[in-house]
Amino acid sequence: MPVVRLRGLGLVSAYGPGVDRAAAGMIAGRTAITPLTLFTVPFQDGIQVNQLDHTPYPPGEAGALALLGTAVREALTEAGLTTEDLRDTALVVGTSGFLFAAEAEYRHRQAQQDHPPARPALRAPGYLTQEFAAQMGMQGPVMTLSTACSSSANALLVAGGFLRRGDARRALVIGVEGLSAVTLNGFQSLMLLDPEGCRPFDAERRGMQLGEAAAAVLLEAEPDPIAYGDVLLGGANLCDIHHVTSASPDGSAMRAVMEMALADADVDPDQVTLIKAHGTGSPDNDMAEAAAMRALWGESLPPFTAIKRYLGHTLGACGAVELAALLGCLRAGAIPPASGCQRPDPELRIAPLRASHPAQPGVVMFNYFGFGGNYASFLIRHG
Repeated sequence: MPVVRLRGLGLVSAYGPGVDRAAAGMIAGRTAITPLTLFTVPFQDGIQVNQLDHTPYPPGEAGALALLGTAVREALTEAGLTTEDLRDTALVVGTSGFLFAAEAEYRHRQAQQDHPPARPALRAPGYLTQEFAAQMGMQGPVMTLSTACSSSANALLVAGGFLRRGDARRALVIGVEGLSAVTLNGFQSLMLLDPEGCRPFDAERRGMQLGEAAAAVLLEAEPDPIAYGDVLLGGANLCDIHHVTSASPDGSAMRAVMEMALADADVDPDQVTLIKAHGTGSPDNDMAEAAAMRALWGESLPPFTAIKRYLGHTLGACGAVELAALLGCLRAGAIPPASGCQRPDPELRIAPLRASHPAQPGVVMFNYFGFGGNYASFLIRHG
């Protein structure tokens, strides 16, 4: 079976464009928390967000396509490829949807007194994916996945499946999410936004901190095992049926998807050297995730970190965004601590890294436990 190698990474985050820029900020312990200036909400002064610099991107669909292009060009540059090489490449995009683009276009037309329609024009999430594929001259398989916070993690798993089955030789995975007034108001109504920002696994945690970003991950099938670089070993997904919105309190479904991912990757639990936790900072989600890790590893739990305070919770994009950002840190030689965790919750009986540690080659588990029970885990051999 072919080996799935990560050939290139691209990222546009609140730190600015570039994987290295985000990694440098994270390693230094500097978050990319920004004021919310895109639009106003009734609770404007009571939230923390991670907002992009939108100066290079026009509002609406054109800006969304340009944002994707910035991330993809960085991934292509690292891989030593050009857009011509994308012709037969599969494209798989993960997002909660492109509502942010419709909202931005509506606000722009309203500001220009351009008589916007009574409501923003909403399209199926796959519409802009098809537009981007056409813009880049891509003629391979094209898919869009929208499974809440696991969207682009599942996109990576689907793309890896394409390569292993021989459906494509190369695949481009994109995660993209923008700040949306609808989304912010929705999470505020559920009382899931922490006015102090994301504090994963902290005793005082109260909820999440939303962000926006785009990331690109270029995968390529290698016919033979390789001894260098970053490799997708395997992964899995499932749906937690405990409740429409909340996780199984005992973490049983989260444990199950991690066990399935380990089996798919042919990795034993004691071979995992680092875990990238989902770590939203919401009381119940962190409780369930901690229970799942305790149940699976017990006293042998490897070091784990959570990085949503640095980048914001980028929802459907976080699978690709957090993969690119953390690999950027590991390539720079450091594991970033779980920013925001000042006093680990004693009830969780485990604690994330709270100081930067040297990075070593090894096997990293990436976990994404999304709203509605949409869970995904995958393993990357780094180094």
